[in-house]
Amino acid sequence: MPQLDRIILFPQIFWLFIVFVSFYIVLTHFFLPRFLKILKSRKSIIDLNDSKIIKIRDQFIKSEQQLNQILVNDLLVIRKIFNSNPTFEVFYLKNSETKKVDETLSKALKNSVLFCNFQILDLIEIRCKLANNVKLDN
Repeated sequence: MPQLDRIILFPQIFWLFIVFVSFYIVLTHFFLPRFLKILKSRKSIIDLNDSKIIKIRDQFIKSEQQLNQILVNDLLVIRKIFNSNPTFEVFYLKNSETKKVDETLSKALKNSVLFCNFQILDLIEIRCKLANNVKLDN
């Protein structure tokens, strides 16, 4: 069989070895450094982005805490104003007067919810009859 002939087998193994060694040298000296450089640059970009994200998140959390503290302080000031001023106290009014105020407020709230809901109003199609029957004069 010609595939197993000893005369032909040695040159095939020799050229196989030469081709693979040359391929290995080209890959390790030319392509692999470029590939590793790209991977390192991507990793550094990812690390930089992660540090920026952490910094922005910390600033956001800090500003959120400051805003919450400001809101709590302002609500305490408003509560003190309402508690100190007798004109804002509703508890000293007669029950019939507060009941009328409550009914009026509830009716106003109900009407505003029912008739001023923009999502519902946007669903209502309004068609103008004049716009459909317009005749253009030449």
